[in-house]
Amino acid sequence: MNKTKALDILLVDDETIIHQTIGDYLTSCGHKIDSKYRGGEALEAVNKKEYDLALVDLKIPDVHGLNLMKEIQKICPLIPIIIITGHGTLESAIEALRQGAADFLTKPIKLIELDAVLEKSVYFRSLQAEKRRLQEVIEFVQHSFSERQAYSSFVGVSKTVQKVRRQISQAAETNCDTVLILGETGTGKEVVAHQIHQQSFARHSPFIAISCPNLSETLLESEMFGYCRGAFTGAHSDKAGYLELADGGTLFLDEIGDLSPSAQTRLLRVLETRSVRRIGGTKEIPLNIRIIAATNADLEQRLQNGLFRKDLFYRLNLYLIEIPPLKSHLEDIPALAEYFLRNYRERRKIKYSGFSSTAIEMLLNYKYPGNVRELRNIVERAAILQQSGVIQAEHIQLPPFTRDKPSANPNKETENGEYYRIRSALEEAKWNRRLAARILDIPYSTLRYKIEKLKIK
Repeated sequence: MNKTKALDILLVDDETIIHQTIGDYLTSCGHKIDSKYRGGEALEAVNKKEYDLALVDLKIPDVHGLNLMKEIQKICPLIPIIIITGHGTLESAIEALRQGAADFLTKPIKLIELDAVLEKSVYFRSLQAEKRRLQEVIEFVQHSFSERQAYSSFVGVSKTVQKVRRQISQAAETNCDTVLILGETGTGKEVVAHQIHQQSFARHSPFIAISCPNLSETLLESEMFGYCRGAFTGAHSDKAGYLELADGGTLFLDEIGDLSPSAQTRLLRVLETRSVRRIGGTKEIPLNIRIIAATNADLEQRLQNGLFRKDLFYRLNLYLIEIPPLKSHLEDIPALAEYFLRNYRERRKIKYSGFSSTAIEMLLNYKYPGNVRELRNIVERAAILQQSGVIQAEHIQLPPFTRDKPSANPNKETENGEYYRIRSALEEAKWNRRLAARILDIPYSTLRYKIEKLKIK
């Protein structure tokens, strides 16, 4: 019994000799035993306390052992129940196994068999607990994913954005299993990864994101690859890693340039074999997974400095998507701003009517070192300040030390902002002008005039 941790065990049997021999032996092994002689007493105990395991005799005076097992399972579905039976009732024991018993013991009970059955049952329960934990992780990931859906579209009208959208579709439609995304912080690398996943056949499977710099080297490897019981101090049970959790779906590795050398070696093997071996294990677990890696680091420089493996880079660089900084496609700012405002409006249930031309002009005259993420924060901050209605220039708060000087031709900048704002509304309305006018909250005649004036096509 040394291999089994101390347990809270419920022992249900009407024979005093069983309680004396089995109960005393289990107590001597460090377990805590609650001895009950009748089914009613056992149910009262289970209602008051959670047990690690139950030993239940088939023949109890007030209730049949199978019926008692079912009642205990209703109260505590995960508890392993070991049936105790005599030689003449083996068929009943087999029926108990069919109905969910963890195992059975026959009288007279041999202590060596008791040890083996307890150890196996405890291990079975640990697997059930691990399964439940994995289900909770997947539910959490899916919930987090649904919350991020407000930012899951790669918005814009520029040729730059259109190119990235085409690449997203190609990566998804061709079922490309390895994608590398390069871009500055805040450009939307995770958004692109989400879009690839959502447009692929694996859209209903898990999408799991890992931020490589946020985990220590040891923790990152154990979380990503999983481990077997006894692999290191504290590894009390087997644990599946993120690679296994994402099986059938997508694993997104953010800032992969910060991956440790040992983790790089392990990841390379996963990419080459499409299987994972848990830390401390020998079994190869096959994977059907898409791995999307992203970084804002200069990988070529890291390659030259020996900080990143060349063979891993070549393996990751199967399909490359480069996301340019926002300052290189400022024409997308009006569409992005409207998009973020609309999402904020839907989440907060507040009515906003868009941006004034001077507010758009301010947004266009900023270079966004934080890229699209910074624009989103600026828009949401403006929405908080305005609370409802039209976002005005005074609601746009930009860092004064990074704000550009006003344009020499402010009227031209105003027209540019209005052009992209109207075009964005038209695209949203699928070029239905009356619907676009309602989105912009302006008269239809005004919209027609502005379309002709600004030559919007």
